[in-house]
Amino acid sequence: MSGIVGRSIRILVLASLAAAVTAASGAAARPARTPILGVVPHSPHLAVAPHMRSKAIHPAGPTTLTFDASYQTVIDRYFADVAHDSGGAANVYSVATQYTDSSGPIQYESTFGGSYVSHDSLPASVCDDGLNAYCLTDQQLQDEIQSALTAKGWRGGLDHIFFLLTPNGVGSCFTQLGQCSTDTFCAYHSAFGSSSLPVIYANEPYEAPMPGCTDSTQGFPNDFDGDTTINTISHEHNEAITDPLGDGWLASDGNENGDLCAYGFGTQTNPGPQAYNQVINGHHYDLQQEYSNENAGCIQHTGGTPTAPTIGHGPLLYGGGPVMHTNTTYVIYWLPTARNTSRPVVSGTTAVTKTLATTTGSWALGGAPFSYQWQRCSATGTSCVDIPGATAATYKLTAADGGHVMRSTVRARNVNGASQPAASTGSSAVIDVPAVTRAPHVSGRARVGKKLSGSHGAWTFSPSYRYQWLRCNARGAKCSRIRKATHPTYKLTRRDLRHRLRLRVTALNAAGSMVATSAASARVGR
Repeated sequence: MSGIVGRSIRILVLASLAAAVTAASGAAARPARTPILGVVPHSPHLAVAPHMRSKAIHPAGPTTLTFDASYQTVIDRYFADVAHDSGGAANVYSVATQYTDSSGPIQYESTFGGSYVSHDSLPASVCDDGLNAYCLTDQQLQDEIQSALTAKGWRGGLDHIFFLLTPNGVGSCFTQLGQCSTDTFCAYHSAFGSSSLPVIYANEPYEAPMPGCTDSTQGFPNDFDGDTTINTISHEHNEAITDPLGDGWLASDGNENGDLCAYGFGTQTNPGPQAYNQVINGHHYDLQQEYSNENAGCIQHTGGTPTAPTIGHGPLLYGGGPVMHTNTTYVIYWLPTARNTSRPVVSGTTAVTKTLATTTGSWALGGAPFSYQWQRCSATGTSCVDIPGATAATYKLTAADGGHVMRSTVRARNVNGASQPAASTGSSAVIDVPAVTRAPHVSGRARVGKKLSGSHGAWTFSPSYRYQWLRCNARGAKCSRIRKATHPTYKLTRRDLRHRLRLRVTALNAAGSMVATSAASARVGR
């Protein structure tokens, strides 16, 4: 914990954290046990050197939710380099090997477990960092880390640490109440989940545009934005190794090994924009020093020349908790796609040959160009499948859709690509032209003055019906329409004598109509 956020604030932050999400082990959710730790404070030496390119600081829009092209490349390479040089004594990671717990000393043994680009949409902001349009609390960051663990099958533990990197335009705060990346921290580490399988993580905002998160004494031998973040990654990585759960190695004022040496780079090679103080796997990096009890100061590597702490004072004291003897690092790059805020709506007549149309719905963090996909679902609106080629905002219903519920899905785009599809509610079941399943029939005594009754039979797709009585010859052939005989019943007249009658039924719905005729009645007698 840095000097600007003391132990008392740490306790307040711990008390205010929401219940943690379920850990990767699948254990039941429980309150977080680890406070916000290792806060990288804002630098007292603002980066104003002319070689440092400036970035416009303004409320972020959807097009800013990204990283510079080389950002991910150089950070992935850094973790691979740290892993490659495991066991060596020539960089800052060797400093931690002097610290121990009841199971023995820390080893410089790091493995890079890989990186993952998450395109989960951003949740709605519940905090305000005073600068960015999008702001996430620590709990929301934990939720995203858990989502990535689930997607990748990664697990927590005292030998794993997860770095969550959010893009330009996204700020974060400890809680809804404040203490944000714009005024309090540049990065921090913490943990959530069960004590037996904690998820140890670091929050790494996109720091280069943040006032106070670049330092005029730092060199940038690779990429300005990437090197800015790598410096705080080194800070949090070393602190998580020596104090993963808040009860490892801390100074009496609450500072951890990285806090005591924040923004202290020691002797640098090639002073100027390309300055560096570390060569890791043959690549140059400019990383802050780490505190050494053995040297009573900040050093660049085991056996290095110490300098005085930049914040607070040593020594580090052991709190009785665990350290990370070995570590596997994972990186989660959160490049959010658009988030749907109201579902698409389908309109039109749900009948074969008719055309349905969909709205796009409403979206945050993105929009046009939209893409569409129509789906055919079961009659209950489940088991929906894509209809090949149905990718416009309108869709003409076909006979294959009869009896099915239809829905549209819409994707919006932003700089990070297409969103997850947002599905409309299901339409009513599509109707086709009616088809007869049981023919109309005529009943009653075929006698002059009596009434015949007609049944429309049975039809598909719930039509309405029209009736027409027909007078046929004695054999039931050569039928002609009886004028005004358009009801389900018909009273026989003298003109019907010695004739047979039939009932013609027309079934109609929005898709069209179909006709069926009953069998002939008996020959009409007196």
